[in-house]
Amino acid sequence: MRTKATAGLKPCATIGEPSGNNDGGCGLCEASADGYDASFGGALCRECADAFGDLQSDLREVRDE
Repeated sequence: MRTKATAGLKPCATIGEPSGNNDGGCGLCEASADGYDASFGGALCRECADAFGDLQSDLREVRDE
């Protein structure tokens, strides 16, 4: 099982915390992190990762108009 995200042709979900990159917590809230988000540049919990992804999508749509 993978414990850290890997670069490649497809995104891979993390099973464990990226212990070398943070103290175990989400970079946006006080929850424990579920993985490392490269776009954000830090560890995020699932809820914050979803919200950050939605924000990025909204920003792309505004730029494309």
